[in-house]
Amino acid sequence: MKIIVYSLMLLLLIFAVVVCADNELIQNREHQIKAAFLYNFALFTEWPADKLVEPNTVTIGLLGEYEFGDAFDPIKNKTVKNKRLIIKNFEKFRKSFPQNDAGKLELTNYIEQLRKCHVLYICDSERENFKAIIDAVKGYGVLTVGETVDFLDFNGIITFIPGTEKPVFEVNQKVCEQEGLKISSKVLRLARKVITDKDPDADKNK
Repeated sequence: MKIIVYSLMLLLLIFAVVVCADNELIQNREHQIKAAFLYNFALFTEWPADKLVEPNTVTIGLLGEYEFGDAFDPIKNKTVKNKRLIIKNFEKFRKSFPQNDAGKLELTNYIEQLRKCHVLYICDSERENFKAIIDAVKGYGVLTVGETVDFLDFNGIITFIPGTEKPVFEVNQKVCEQEGLKISSKVLRLARKVITDKDPDADKNK
């Protein structure tokens, strides 16, 4: 009897390990797909000329609590617009800094780095800061990308819709144009929804 119980416990343990491993593989795969999408967003977006003058790089910024691991390794140092692609990690958005000269300088530098990004991926962990972040980079030609259903309501430009079997995204074309950006029709055709001035609720797949 004890042998049977121990055998069952061992099988359950093995099953749990396999399930965890499968879940980890699935999650890693999702991260790799998102990384590939971000690369293609950069590849098929046109920025104002002054946004691409200096430096000789195109930057994808990652902001918040993310667990991408090595998902971005395959696209590191690839080229976009004949410039080297770099991935830059940012800590959680900070709305408050010490009220002294050093703190003010730190805030200025932090915001400036966000504004220099060409693509800024804002994780769900930053939900309470969505408005502050998007307001901070407004007018600087930053393609903001989120991962929540309501991200576009904060004037984000692209958002991945969570809970879908395959990557699904929506585009706020109105804000995109206000930022002086032009996303290729090749990308727009893949979007589930494209919000425009003419019809804010238009679903292009209907």
